[in-house]
Amino acid sequence: MKFFTLIFSLFFSLSLNAQTPETIIVGTVYNIFHDEFKTDEAFFQQVDRDIENMKAAHINHVLIFPMSQWDPETKQLLWKRTDYLIKKIEALNMKFIPLMLKEEQNSHYFPIWKFQEIKGLWDEYYSENGNKNTRENVDFADPRIFPEVEKYFKAVIERYGKSKALSFYNVWNEPHYKHDSPHVIERYRKWLKEKYENLSGIRRSWGEEYTSWDQVTPFLNDNWDSTMPQIDWILFQNELNGILLGELISTLRKYDTIHPVNANPVSTPMANFNEYGFYNTDNWPIAEQGDFHGISYYPDIWERANDLTPHPFWLHNLTFNTIRSAAGDKNYMLTELFTNTQNGLALNGYLTKDFMHLLAWTALANDCKGMIYWKWLPFMRGRQSLGRGLSQVNGDLAPRGEAVKELAELMEKYGEMLYDAKLNKPEAAVLLDMVGILKTLEQSTEGATKKYAFESNAGVFKALYEANISVDVLRTDRRITIDGLKDYKIIYLPFQIVIREETAKLLKEFVKEGGTIVADARTATLNEIDIAYQTSPGAGLDEIFGAERLDWEGKKGWFTVEMNGNGQIHEFEGQFFKEKWKVHPEAKVLATFKEDKTPALLANSFGKGKAILSAVPLGASYYNKEENPVGRLLSHFALQAGVSPDAVFISPADEYLNLKLHNSKNSYILYVINDENALKKGVIKINVKKEKIKSVKNLLVDKKINFTQNAETIAIDVQVNGNEVMVLMIEK
Repeated sequence: MKFFTLIFSLFFSLSLNAQTPETIIVGTVYNIFHDEFKTDEAFFQQVDRDIENMKAAHINHVLIFPMSQWDPETKQLLWKRTDYLIKKIEALNMKFIPLMLKEEQNSHYFPIWKFQEIKGLWDEYYSENGNKNTRENVDFADPRIFPEVEKYFKAVIERYGKSKALSFYNVWNEPHYKHDSPHVIERYRKWLKEKYENLSGIRRSWGEEYTSWDQVTPFLNDNWDSTMPQIDWILFQNELNGILLGELISTLRKYDTIHPVNANPVSTPMANFNEYGFYNTDNWPIAEQGDFHGISYYPDIWERANDLTPHPFWLHNLTFNTIRSAAGDKNYMLTELFTNTQNGLALNGYLTKDFMHLLAWTALANDCKGMIYWKWLPFMRGRQSLGRGLSQVNGDLAPRGEAVKELAELMEKYGEMLYDAKLNKPEAAVLLDMVGILKTLEQSTEGATKKYAFESNAGVFKALYEANISVDVLRTDRRITIDGLKDYKIIYLPFQIVIREETAKLLKEFVKEGGTIVADARTATLNEIDIAYQTSPGAGLDEIFGAERLDWEGKKGWFTVEMNGNGQIHEFEGQFFKEKWKVHPEAKVLATFKEDKTPALLANSFGKGKAILSAVPLGASYYNKEENPVGRLLSHFALQAGVSPDAVFISPADEYLNLKLHNSKNSYILYVINDENALKKGVIKINVKKEKIKSVKNLLVDKKINFTQNAETIAIDVQVNGNEVMVLMIEK
């Protein structure tokens, strides 16, 4: 069976290659409500103006929503206006993307009158939701409703699936399915049976004496004995989004086996530090389904929750890096990228031209393969009236639209080359376990530590980012292998209170074979079903760390840690947690607590490698205090482990530039991003592995740059203005 699956996958990937645009996509959403226009002619005139303006702005893709209208008299789909739009796109040699399913705005496949066509549905939805319309709450996965989704897919594909301008399908815009209807509970019980195999397994995990699977429900979830009922319910809902996406793709594939399929969840709570609420879902199950991954990216949401404070640029990098990691071997793009304030009265989200440049090039530097901006025109009606838009209401480009035009023009010249180049494989990795993240979110006594798993991950990333060290994010609650871990020289465990026995075995082998791991306080205190290890760090990790936890202290403050002659830093501060250990004789104490001189940081040799254990959380301590020298310590561990940044910036003022090196057959591409409003001068040194370099060219200004080469490196003198970017093509 695996052989035939492989052959099908190879055939299918080959069939997609002819259709997938192998260039950087620069697109926009054409979200135009057909009933805004009293006549077809008025609609056609608007389309002519807008599509021609898009073409003049060098935009190569148009994501269309909605794809059709309904005639309320005949209850039939109307296509006249969409036909005109598609023909206009075809005539101008552009590409379009049909948006097939947008869960919240369902009238294109399930208008209000369809509730009355299915017996009992109107009254059922009224009683459950208190809203007969339920425009934003229709359960498309309901077995009574899903056939309507398929009918709509079939109708769209039969009409436009053979268009020469069709690029790919956005099959599900912003997946965040959350329902507790009977058919979902039935799926949940099936998922639990597959996970626990029998009632004995779920009894042990949930702490309930079930005698029948019918008693298992997400609605009885007292967490005194176990938090697994809540955690399993969230895990299942995350997985269900992936399952439903797979079902949508299979449905679409009945009618089109050629064109690729994409979906775009809303960012990732692993990077934005949000709980798993309505919009936030896990990217990994979704990325596994589509032909390439995508996200909706709205960092202004972060601003709204933080007194309108702008999103620091290293956090944009964290988001894109996390999405890249979730995509795995697949490409990813920003299928929906915000363009301005949410509405005409909003106080946040205003975009300058400089910001648009920086954000786009930051995404490309993180291996993003395209951006589709939400949207071309501002909203002309509804709760987001006058919000968003690359253009003004009259159709003229706004400054943010001018920025996209400049980007798109460059992609016409260099898009294929930049698409072909790939980020060099990172030598550092971070391991995360979803169960551990949800365990920290579940506790409610200390709001400050509720986000500690997120902040620890972010702090580690920030420290490595500032040293221009790329990092992969690996999920231990999904499949990892020792061969995969051997790709890395160092692995970080940021506040990973949950470690599985199978993960511990892999970490042991990784260190034994020469790798380095760095672990925080509280690491490996619990297993994946919420049961504490009697020896901690658990699952045998005490052996590789050279210590056992005896006790721990928590306080709302900081602990000062003194280094024992490391040379990089003399002392740093650790937040909230202080552990007490029984240190094995072979372990080396790297640092002690200033107050009582007890061990605070250990290094233990195990086989050919090394395991480092901290008595305080390292990443979170850096995230919450940027001046804390612990950031330099985190990157120092990577350098000690043999990680080599592909490029470094050396300046007299010890300034920083964000450098990302990509590799292709004929050239290197180096993204040089100055995300601070200050001039930076210095020398960039790049490891080119003894390859003879022919030339260096700044693609953004089409100008060659002088360089020197010796041994394995080249050196380039650079001067980068504040909030500016250089993209260097280094020809081999």
